[in-house]
Amino acid sequence: MDVLLQVMKFTYFEAVILKTISIIIILSTITKAELSPVEQDTSKSLIFKVFSIEDKALKKFGSGYIFDQIFRRREFHQPINFIPIEMRYGFSYNAGSKFLGLGGLKSNWMSYESEVKEFNGGKFSSRLGHQLDLDFLKTNLAYYWFGNSWLDMHSGLNFRYSSLLFPSVIPEEWNASNESWKLGEKFNGSMIELSWSQSLILQWFETWYSTYRYTYGVAYSRFYKKQNNVSGYGPSQSFTFGARYILDPEMKNRFAIGIDLKYSHTAIKNIKDPKDITPINGFTIQTAGIYATASVFFGGRKTKGDTGKMYYYSGNYITSKRFFEEFIDENPNHANIARAKKLAVESERRIPYQLMREGMSFDKRGMMPRAVEKYIRAKSLADTLLIGVIDERLREIAYQEVERAEKWLNEGAGDTAIAHVTMVAGWYPGVRHHVKRFKITNLMNKGEELYKIGLHNRSLSYFDEALKMDSGLTFEIATYKHRIAVELLTMADQMKDLNSLKFVVYALEETQKLTGGLSKTNSRILDELKQKLAVNESYEIREKIDQILNEEKKKKEDEKSILVGMVISEVEEIMGPPSEIISNNDNSGNQLWIYRYKEGKEVLLTFTNYKLFRIEQE
Repeated sequence: MDVLLQVMKFTYFEAVILKTISIIIILSTITKAELSPVEQDTSKSLIFKVFSIEDKALKKFGSGYIFDQIFRRREFHQPINFIPIEMRYGFSYNAGSKFLGLGGLKSNWMSYESEVKEFNGGKFSSRLGHQLDLDFLKTNLAYYWFGNSWLDMHSGLNFRYSSLLFPSVIPEEWNASNESWKLGEKFNGSMIELSWSQSLILQWFETWYSTYRYTYGVAYSRFYKKQNNVSGYGPSQSFTFGARYILDPEMKNRFAIGIDLKYSHTAIKNIKDPKDITPINGFTIQTAGIYATASVFFGGRKTKGDTGKMYYYSGNYITSKRFFEEFIDENPNHANIARAKKLAVESERRIPYQLMREGMSFDKRGMMPRAVEKYIRAKSLADTLLIGVIDERLREIAYQEVERAEKWLNEGAGDTAIAHVTMVAGWYPGVRHHVKRFKITNLMNKGEELYKIGLHNRSLSYFDEALKMDSGLTFEIATYKHRIAVELLTMADQMKDLNSLKFVVYALEETQKLTGGLSKTNSRILDELKQKLAVNESYEIREKIDQILNEEKKKKEDEKSILVGMVISEVEEIMGPPSEIISNNDNSGNQLWIYRYKEGKEVLLTFTNYKLFRIEQE
């Protein structure tokens, strides 16, 4: 039997544990679903394992989120600082001394100065009344005293007027007992009350809030409808709860309408009856009713701190940090400024993880440029652990991009490949050496293509540029140059282009250095080409000299013109020495000067008696 009991106890204990674990798992699942803005990758690579650390933090703040939703929904809201006026009007039911009318009106609701027939208040309709209730100058003392902002506590003054709608006639027997106790008078029980009002406001949403109120004060009552000199006073209190709808959430001075449920208790104990009009010595009235409300108030609006908290729990820490910082700047004296600063710091700590998640999302969809952008931003803000993970992934992406550029290079899109690798090297310096390799390969490819189609000079420019970047290409490029020289040798006799002659000579000399010598034929050709080159160079030099002289002559002609009548010395100063002079003898004053220019142009100057007589042009 004892064993059976132990087994039963153990089974029960085990069942409790399993049930508890199940509840925890369900709650954790719900919390994680709420707080995960980005779909998580199930990949087993290191990049997707790092967030197992962050998941613990998310679970922690998941519970915080639920707590905030219940107890701190408005911690960054503007408090409702002031309610100038709040009005209630509605209808109530007189329950006498019984709570909410349970059991109906009994004899103990009203006391008398002598033995008379008890007044039961009349029929049901006679117990219905109406009230006008006004709250004035309600101030949020809790905010100013305690710095509280999620729960608004207001204190102010209350004025209330109430009366029965259809008052009942007092018993006829009262007049029979005493003639001064007026026959046919109606018990109205109208009251004017002045109280201290204390209320609580809980604003769960931006468009509505709930309110809870307690009042305590003094009530002054007139008993009868027509008789003004029968009255009394006593303590009064009320309890109210209701809801308000905000008509204009964005305005500074805001308006709200709503409905209240109200219970009040009034005890009229001090009677003033100088003419002995009534036997009533006191009465207690309890009413319950429903009221329409209208109010104007200041504050209660949502702030940037609330927006920041919304983004914080949705996982958007970048936006959250920005809103918290703006809130702190704009509300330095807010009651919860310390918590706003704490959440701003926490948001900043979590930003790298958010950026990493966003990068992972782009990564999964093949949007590498955007993924890299997110990774780099995350790296600039991350801690040591996360930096290592990001570097690993950036390295993988960088070499994938280099492989892609390699295909473009091999397909002839060298400039595109170089630009792409250069861009990759900008965010991952580990592939920077590939940029030079790509440039050299591209130059060699272009040179080879031009060589194949016979554009030797252009191909040589690419080969020389590649050689400047990599001296190790000397033999390979020399081979190309030798090939070009051999092809040009076949046209050596017809070759007139000075640059081509120079190249062939250079190529043969380089071949001689590399191979240690040339054949007899090639040696002879080399000597002939050098002689031809010397002649061409000499001719070229003379051409350049003539060109310079002609340009100088032209400048002088442009600067000053010759005129008929000028003496020989003046003309020579302007034109310079002529190409040829024709005269009868050396001392003759009659001469013909001939100036020859390019393209066969000639200028003839005739002198008579050493003066210019005629200017002719052929």
